[in-house]
Amino acid sequence: MKMNPLATIFNDILSLIYPKRCIGCNEILSITSKENFCNNCLPQFKIKEVRRCKICGRIIYHNGNCRACNSNNFYFAKGYSVFEYKGAVRDSIRIFKYRGLFSNGKVIGKIMADYAVNNIKLEYDYVTAVPLHPKRYRSRGYNQSEILAKIVAKAMNIKYCRLLERHINTNPQNSLNKKERLENIKGAFRLKNGVNVENKKILIIDDIFTTGSTINECCKVLKKNNALFVDFFTFSCLGED
Repeated sequence: MKMNPLATIFNDILSLIYPKRCIGCNEILSITSKENFCNNCLPQFKIKEVRRCKICGRIIYHNGNCRACNSNNFYFAKGYSVFEYKGAVRDSIRIFKYRGLFSNGKVIGKIMADYAVNNIKLEYDYVTAVPLHPKRYRSRGYNQSEILAKIVAKAMNIKYCRLLERHINTNPQNSLNKKERLENIKGAFRLKNGVNVENKKILIIDDIFTTGSTINECCKVLKKNNALFVDFFTFSCLGED
C-alpha cells in the first residue's frame, strides 16, 4: 500500500526539522536510513556470544562466576544483560538519561524486549522497574528504567507494576566508589502501600548493572516482603576487570 504523497512530504519536512539521530553518538542519520545507528555505532549493538557469570550475567573472561557473585550474598536469583557497558552502548544510555531524548528509550526498550523473548525463559508474575525519587523524577521528567520495563513487560506478556518507591533522595551512584555506593543506597527503597509480593516471581528492570548495589537493595526489599524470587534484567552491565 503506497503512502499518500502529502503524508510523504509532511514526513520529509518533519525529518528536516527533527532529524533522526544515532542513539549511540547522536549523529544525524540519513532521511532514508532504516537503522537507529550510524555505521560506526551499529557493530557495537550487535549481540555477541560471550562468557558470562552464571548468576549476575556479567561478562567474564574465565569459567564459573564473577568475583562479586563468589564473594557476596545477593538477594537476586539471576541477572541478565544485553551488552557490556562501554563505547556506544554506554553513550546511548547517557544520551537517553541525561539529554531528555525520551524517544531513544523506545529503541533501547525494543532491543531489550527482543533479547528477553529469546533468552529469558522463566515465567514471572510481575515486571517492575528501579524507581526514581520524586524530586529526581520531576527534574528529569521520566524514569528511564520504567520506560524500558513497560516495553519489556508488554513483549513478555507479563503485567507491569510499580512495586517499589524510592523514599530517600540519595546522591547519584555514578559519582561514588563501591563502598560508598553500598552506604549511599542503603534503606533508600520501600514497598509501595497496598502492594503484596508474597510468593510472587518478579523481574526488575534497570538500564545498567555496575556494582549491583542499587538492584540488590531493591531485591532485598522484595525478598524481605516474601517475594518467591527476584531476577533482574538490564540493557548493559559493567564487565569484570
